[in-house]
Order: sequence, then C-alpha cells, then structure tokens
Amino acid sequence: MKVRPLIGAFCLAFATLGTLSCRRDEKPATSTPPPPKPVLAPWTWHALGGLLVVEGELEQPTELILKGRFLNERRHVDFGPVRWEMYRPPAGEVAELRTGAGELLARWNFDQPLVTAPPPVVKPPKAPKPEPKKPEPKPPAPPKPEPRKPEPKPPTPPKPTPKKPEPKRPAPPMPEPKKPEPKPPALPKPEPKKTEPKQPAPPKPEPKKPEPPPVIKRPGLIGTWPGAGEGLNILRGPRSGRQVSLTFDGGSNAEVAADVLDILKARGIHTTFFLTGAFIKKFPDIVRRIAGDGHEIGNHTQNHPHFAPTGLRDPKWTRERVQSELLVADQAFFALLGRPMDPLWRAPYGEHTAEIRKWAEELGYRHVGWSEGADTLDWATRKERKLYRTGDAILDRLHSRMERQDGEGLIVLMHLGSERPIEDRPARVLGPFIDRALANGWTFVRIGDYVRSSGKPAWDRDRRTVHLR
Repeated sequence: MKVRPLIGAFCLAFATLGTLSCRRDEKPATSTPPPPKPVLAPWTWHALGGLLVVEGELEQPTELILKGRFLNERRHVDFGPVRWEMYRPPAGEVAELRTGAGELLARWNFDQPLVTAPPPVVKPPKAPKPEPKKPEPKPPAPPKPEPRKPEPKPPTPPKPTPKKPEPKRPAPPMPEPKKPEPKPPALPKPEPKKTEPKQPAPPKPEPKKPEPPPVIKRPGLIGTWPGAGEGLNILRGPRSGRQVSLTFDGGSNAEVAADVLDILKARGIHTTFFLTGAFIKKFPDIVRRIAGDGHEIGNHTQNHPHFAPTGLRDPKWTRERVQSELLVADQAFFALLGRPMDPLWRAPYGEHTAEIRKWAEELGYRHVGWSEGADTLDWATRKERKLYRTGDAILDRLHSRMERQDGEGLIVLMHLGSERPIEDRPARVLGPFIDRALANGWTFVRIGDYVRSSGKPAWDRDRRTVHLR
C-alpha cells in the first residue's frame, strides 16, 4: 500500500482549507472619518443702555467690519468668544457684519427684534456599511401540483317576468285662488312745517401755533468764530507717535480722585477732566487741585441729563435748555476759580446729536467722546453684570487695546467716582499700568494737544467771561 502519496495529498488539502478560512476572517479596511468641525456660537446683538453689544465666536483671529448707513466699525479679535461694544446707532440703521476677507457673518436691522437661528447640528459620520454576505444557494423548489379541472356550473334559473306598472290616480282639483279685498284709500300726507333758517355759527378761532423757543442773542459770541456750526465730534487723535489721552469724568462721586491726581503728579502727566456743575459745588478742593496741577477741565453739563436717550434728541431739550446746562456749570467753575472752562465738553452717557453739538459750539465748546474699545467700563459696579471687571482686568484690556495696530491716538474714558470694592478699583493699579506704558514708548497727552495737531480753529476761553459773571 502506497502511504506517502496519501499523506502528501492530505497535507495539501489541509493547507488549502486553512488559507480559505483566513481570508474569510479578514475585515475590509476602512478609512478614518475626519473629526467634526466645532459648533460656533451664532452672531447676535442686543442693546445695553446707550451701547450696542455684538457677540459671537470665531475659529481663528479675524478682523471684523460692521458697516451700515451710520456704523463703520472695525476691530481685530482673537479666536474664541467675542464681545464687541460700541455706541448704539440711530433709528433706521441696517448693517452687515463681515470679516476682513469679505465673508458675510450677519445682517441686522436694529429697529427689529433679533431672531436667532438654532446652531447647526453636526451629525456624526456614518460608519461604513459591511459588505453584504453572499446568499446561500436555495434548495430546489418542489414540483408544482397539477391544476384541478373546473367543475361544471349548475344551470341558471329563468328570470321572472316584470310586472306591469299600475295606472296613476288623477290628482284632486286645486281650489280657486281668493280675490284680494280692495284696500282703503290712502289718507293725504300732512304738509311739512316750514322751519326758519338757522343762523350760521360764528367761526372758531384757529389755535395759535406754539412759538419757537426764544433765541439767545449773545453779541460777539454766537456764530462769530470759524469752528461754529461744524458739529465736530472728537473720538481720537493722530495715529502716530504712540500717544494716548487718559480722560476722567467727574459726575457725583470722587472716591478715587485723590489717588488719580497723586499718580499723575508723581509722573508729570497732564490730561483732561470733564466735570459737572454739581461736582464742582460738592468737591471744590478737588477742583482747585485739578486746575493747580495743570490739567485741562472741560464741561460735563450741570446735572448730567439724558439729551438723546434713543439716539434722537429729546424734544424737551431745546437749544436754550442745552446751552443753559453748559453755561450754569461753567458759571460754578468761574465763581470758584475766576476763569471759564476750557473749550471742550462731553455729553452725559455719550448721548448727543449733530444738532446738539452745533448748539454747544455756539458757546465755544467742542464735543469729546472716546475711542472704540477704550471705555474702561469702570462705571459698572454690580458684579452680576456681564460688563463688570476687576481693576487688573480693566487695565490689562486697555493695554491690549493700545498695542493693536490702531492703538495710537486713543481717547480713554475713566471716572473719578467708583462705588467698587477697594481691591477692584482701577486706580489701585493705575500707577504700574502707566509705568509699563512709559517704558514701552507711550506718551500721555491732553485733548487740547489732539485738537491743535488736527489744525482745527482754536477758541479763546476768555471770550466767554462776559456771559458768566
């Protein structure tokens, strides 16, 4: 018996079966799906007092542009959540938010409530479908049974003959209609009485039109200087020379005034203050020190009112009343120091219009606002508000704003009153902040320096003396 050929054939068959089983267990190679893109927060806006707050999220550092009929704002932001604060635009504003590359992020009508779309839902990638298994061969179908022969149908019964219809009965005769009875003759109508013609009512007197407010005539003052009627709004200085102006408003409180003045005097810095008449009467010693240290003092009105809370002038604030708010505050300053305020003013809450600015220019005051992103928000005092920041965070944010490409020539808004905990007051760290800026080549200037460098017409403050006595 030949054993070796049988053993060889057996080994060959076993190896073939093993190879087939290994191939059957192999799984098809699948490509790794790309990671899903992060879901970014949608772009929204909301009003906060006189501010417009735009919020959203970015994947990478981008330049944002918000442009409309009145708005034309630019800002370079880092990646991640974005919060952009600016002045609230007038009524009727429609603006588009785009990137520096022109990509449209949002389009808003600020007169209509914002309707936000839900964030897009990123679906996870579908797993690859497994290859379908090959169908196993079906067993042969059993033979079909032969069809049965149809059984003969029973004979149908004969149809019944239809019955003849019965003749219709004649309808009963209709009764004759009754003749209408004759109507009685109509009575003659009485003739209408003649009425005497009414005498025409005397004409009503037309209502008198309200007279316009009286024009304040000030010979030698109104409209007699080149800058009157321009409606200038100073928001920054020249973008060169690494200059910045720290301005301070004094309204009703002065918790940090002494600290601020000590810090500025120790470093030889002169800047600009805007004071209300109420502040001047309440803190005369502080006002004397501000003037004695060589700082500019501009007008912040008498009582810090709302001139244009909705972006439009409140009708009750006529030309006469607006000018009186400025002159009464200047009279308090003149009574204290014997000279008028410097030819600058700042509207309370940043609420003003071109018309109001022209009225102030008739008295020699040019309006000074503050630069985009340079409101330190040191006036926010309640920690539950989103705008609240510690003193360190406020000045770190200001340092970052100064170091941006458009940081030169900023006008910074700060306050002499701060109802904050002492550890959260920006004045506590103002000295180190100024020292770091000076070491980096920055200089601190007054608003008057900005006006002179712009070539705008100058105003002699002593011309207002005759109207303040």
